[in-house]
Amino acid sequence: MRRVVLLLLALLFSSPAPASTEVRIAQGTLSGGAEEGVAFFKNIPFAAPPVGALRWRAPQPAPVWGDTRPAREFGPICPQNYKPSLFAPRLPQSEDCLTLNVWTPEGQTGAKLPVMVWIYGGGFINGAAALPFYDGTDLAKHGVVVVTLNYRLGQLGFFAHPALMKDQASGNFGLLDQIAALKWVQANIAAFGGDASNVTIFGESAGGISVNDLVASPPARGLFVKAISESGLGLHAVSTLAKAQKGSVDFAAKLGITGDGAETAEKLRKLKVEDILYREGDLKTEGQVAPYIDGKVIPDDVSLLFARGEIAKVAYIAGSNSNEASLAPALGDDLLTMPGRDLGDKLAVVRGIYEHDGKLTDEEFGRQFFNDALFTAAAQDLAAFVVKAGGTARVYHFGYIADQLRAKDPGVGHGGEIPYVFGLRKLGFLAAGLTPKDQGIVAMTETYWTNFAKTGDPNGAGLPAWPAFTPASRQTLVIGDETKAMADFRRGQVGVIEAGWNKRTGQMAP
Repeated sequence: MRRVVLLLLALLFSSPAPASTEVRIAQGTLSGGAEEGVAFFKNIPFAAPPVGALRWRAPQPAPVWGDTRPAREFGPICPQNYKPSLFAPRLPQSEDCLTLNVWTPEGQTGAKLPVMVWIYGGGFINGAAALPFYDGTDLAKHGVVVVTLNYRLGQLGFFAHPALMKDQASGNFGLLDQIAALKWVQANIAAFGGDASNVTIFGESAGGISVNDLVASPPARGLFVKAISESGLGLHAVSTLAKAQKGSVDFAAKLGITGDGAETAEKLRKLKVEDILYREGDLKTEGQVAPYIDGKVIPDDVSLLFARGEIAKVAYIAGSNSNEASLAPALGDDLLTMPGRDLGDKLAVVRGIYEHDGKLTDEEFGRQFFNDALFTAAAQDLAAFVVKAGGTARVYHFGYIADQLRAKDPGVGHGGEIPYVFGLRKLGFLAAGLTPKDQGIVAMTETYWTNFAKTGDPNGAGLPAWPAFTPASRQTLVIGDETKAMADFRRGQVGVIEAGWNKRTGQMAP
């Protein structure tokens, strides 16, 4: 049995030696590989290593090299605490992690293909571009160039200590990394057959939040023209500068460092990364370490920037899954008590809205409320704000469960759409259990996403029609056993969440 398991793991995380492929960029020559008609180049630095005196600084210019640089293997992932699993194996870590990876159809030198730049999720404390299910091969086969990037995480990525902020504008280093990677794409992607004027950013969870942040961020203007936010929230309150500074000062104090002068900054930059991670692991950081309002990269609460139209004019997709509540334990939310805590004396009225089509158990009610409060309403309202700002938008709700999972899963969990977007080829022996219907949903989803990257419209021959979302029509593409568009999807439940946002912000939802 042990030998069988080892064989399966070997099949999952290894592949035959690929053919050599070389490309020349401004930094030097890269020697990548190719498989299945797709060339790939990995571990490409897009910024200087943020180590030593460059720790907790905005990304600096990328290094150059003289000899040909090998680009067949992923570089280290950014430092983080996480428990390895079958689909997230233990990977080498280093602060020298600001690299990206490119997949492009072979033989496309001089072409001008659409570019898709992926931003991973993980609550801003976990994640890596090297995870197997972010492999860009299948998407690239649709005629696009795929880029995946690393960005700094946790306290190394989002740290607003006053001692460090005296000579720079922002401690949102993780977002600054993403912007630096997008600038690298603008300067270099033509060498891989990509069109720098046709860039789509897409990401899930923290990556979806990052997509929304970048749409609203002035320094990111002009670096992309399309955006896909998968389970990216959007109506949540963004942390203030004062709160972020207090959190950073408190964190430093737990490591025995106080004060706000140059000596304090030097001590912070000399900390061992192991000590930083140890202290992070000793705290509940999920939801606490995240982008914050700094007045520069994020000028204001992101939902308000969308509402006021102070965003890039883009083609936009946003969506959510049918069981986003699978995330609740990681956030410390109790599905049974969350509605009562959030709704107070309005609980009975709201529950009546949710039970319009039949009684729900307490758990079912809590699950649906969680889904709508964090994800369903946000996707619809941010899409509506994009349209009001002069862009175009579409909204989806992903509810298709693979046949082999139907007996145990109540819906599509948080992140459950990712294998359908990237394809299931890197999921090893589990992919062997796919039914023709499962494979059809994979093909459909990949085609929607890549059609959108090509033209700004996901529709195409043989696909169920996906109408544009407007504040009047509120059309949502519901992906399930039958994929179809629905007007006013969960309108009553979404209205409940909008009322709370209206009260918090003093604005009116669209």
